[in-house]
Amino acid sequence: MNFQLLKLLRIIANRRITGPPSKAVRELRQRGINRLPEVFAKGGSRLKRLGFLREWLAGEMPTRHNGKWVLNSFLPPFPGRAYERMFENLLSGRRLSPVSAYLALTARCPFACPHCSIGGRPAGELSAAAWLKIISQLHKLGSSIIGFTGGEPLWRDDLPELVEAAVDGGAEVIVFSSGAGFTPESAHALKKAGLWAFCVSADSFDAERNSRSRNSSEALPVALQALELSVKTGFYTMIGSVARRSCVESREYEQVYKAARKIGVHEFRLVEPMPCGRLIDASDDELLTPEHLAVLRKFHTEVNRRGKLPKICAFNQIESPEYFGCGGGTQHLFIDHNAEVCPCDFTPLSFGRATEQPLTEIWRRMNAAMGNPRRNCFVQKNRRLIRKYYRETANLPFPPEISETICREAGTEPFPDYFAMVTGRKQ
Repeated sequence: MNFQLLKLLRIIANRRITGPPSKAVRELRQRGINRLPEVFAKGGSRLKRLGFLREWLAGEMPTRHNGKWVLNSFLPPFPGRAYERMFENLLSGRRLSPVSAYLALTARCPFACPHCSIGGRPAGELSAAAWLKIISQLHKLGSSIIGFTGGEPLWRDDLPELVEAAVDGGAEVIVFSSGAGFTPESAHALKKAGLWAFCVSADSFDAERNSRSRNSSEALPVALQALELSVKTGFYTMIGSVARRSCVESREYEQVYKAARKIGVHEFRLVEPMPCGRLIDASDDELLTPEHLAVLRKFHTEVNRRGKLPKICAFNQIESPEYFGCGGGTQHLFIDHNAEVCPCDFTPLSFGRATEQPLTEIWRRMNAAMGNPRRNCFVQKNRRLIRKYYRETANLPFPPEISETICREAGTEPFPDYFAMVTGRKQ
């Protein structure tokens, strides 16, 4: 019996974990709605649940952190309030709710990364009071994970206050950082505020290559210091890397993994270059091919099956057509430093400003335009369409009217396999 099987047996034996989805399935079935696998309905045996979990989590590595299970940073640790909230959302009457929301607290940053996703957007910054109102609205929408990003979120002195507000409302919180400004004092303040996870950006552990990737020779020393401090403080610690073509072809990600393992990092997040922000005019040669993506997906699965930290979280695996697909605007939202509400960090379509309209109205508008979860990354599949409108307007993000037009022209897609399975429909 392998360690993965033992972990799954412990999970399904815990009623605090299986109780919320079981309750949601029962009530949804009574309403004639399918949102979760039938195996979690009343009468579903532990053996069947185990079989389902083994199949769907074959390439994942559940681990324990601070007394809770963590699958990966796409989902909240469980059991816990944020985990239960995901299933409460299913019963709320809303068609879909944002499981996660990322907030760019500032555009200020010590580095000038060529792949920066908010590059090209106008300058601006909201007050703490404005962010607190937005966070309160996210709680009402039912977000289980709130991520603070930027720019560099640590450059805001009120970050611990915003983290505490997000945690008090029932969300698990992640800070995405370059590491600049992360000190023992700020780490202590964030720990006291209830921060769950801390993610540091680093594309290479070779100083010269990372300097080119981040446009600064200081980026790697700052990142290394922040990673070590995060682990020491007790945060669920992650490295976030942009896997460029050269990184994939040279297998540099393997060196990052080995270095992360020595530091004691819990998760290695890999995302491909996205045609947005400073890369909105990127040529196809600057982006990854299906063959490159297959390499990263294989790395994700093979490393996680070994059962040794850090686990791998390759976006193109989690968000693949065979699993959950693209959830931008249907399971996730992004709010930039000017309060523009977009489907995700990489999709420059705004559906309104959260400081000017209720977030529930903006979410409804965005949700209707984006449709159902899609099989493919929206910005990758529709990059030429987005680029066409960018060349016409030269403004990012696009206003709601253009954003809705782009969604109409992009059309709909079949469901990713998970949603096809639970709904019994292809679209």
